[in-house]
Amino acid sequence: MRTRMTILIAAALAALAALGLASTATACSQCICGTPFPADALGGVVPMELRYGLEDRYLSKSNGLEEEPGTEAEREHRVGGFVLWRATNRLALLGRLPYNVKSIEETPEGGPTTTRTQHGLGDAEATALVGLVHTEGRHGAVLGMVLGAAAPTGSNSKRDDTGERLDEHLQPGIGAWSGTAGLNYAIQLGGGTVDASVMGRLNGTNAHDYHYGNALLYNAGWASPFRHGVRLLVQLNGRTAERDRIEADTEGANTGGTVVYASPGLRWLTGFGIDVEGSVQIPMIESLYGIQDEHVTARIAFSLGR
Repeated sequence: MRTRMTILIAAALAALAALGLASTATACSQCICGTPFPADALGGVVPMELRYGLEDRYLSKSNGLEEEPGTEAEREHRVGGFVLWRATNRLALLGRLPYNVKSIEETPEGGPTTTRTQHGLGDAEATALVGLVHTEGRHGAVLGMVLGAAAPTGSNSKRDDTGERLDEHLQPGIGAWSGTAGLNYAIQLGGGTVDASVMGRLNGTNAHDYHYGNALLYNAGWASPFRHGVRLLVQLNGRTAERDRIEADTEGANTGGTVVYASPGLRWLTGFGIDVEGSVQIPMIESLYGIQDEHVTARIAFSLGR
């Protein structure tokens, strides 16, 4: 009992640390990268499982202003529900619906700093992992196809008190459909699980002629065996994105490029029916267009299973 309480306190402190790191900054919903499914989504001895819960995601970046010299800090806090259903050992389905709280702090060169905040329902996401090849044995492996889509359920036409439409990155939704497709591979090695994925994301153009840059997402990770209900997670999450198109023929100077994050985390089976998973993303490599700087991000999730 004392050991379990110690683990509980340690996990709570880790969660608070993650939130503290992340609260210093946050970014647009199109900046999220990482593995969409857990490493054992199509593995394990249980053929069917339903998990559902709540997650917090904190993202951030800073960049130069587009229309004048100066800096801009974008912050986003996403709170939402998710459902992960492993229908069979060859099919897993993931759905998310976030509520987004966004803020932009603008500091023109030599001028005062202004901060604007907006919030609202975000874009609903649905992703499927379909097993293509599944081998059994000591080094069981799964090769799967990832297919996903995000629907424009969030508003993209929010306005301020004067009636002027808010900045694109303050809008709760992107105002257009987007799709994701790629491959995911996982193999059991040394009691743990090694996985890797490569996915492409295509974004549509919204009614205001804004198009978030299409992106290539790539990930590699290792998940340890469970010990006392705790599994360690270590990942590298990468994203290479085209520049955003602000209008039909105009690209955003301070958008797009490549960033690779180191992403440590843990998953804890509490024994009380609630699972806790947390991670942070630390930028290790940045090769971004214009003036941009990605910040530490974090995620923490609480889920129930049946």
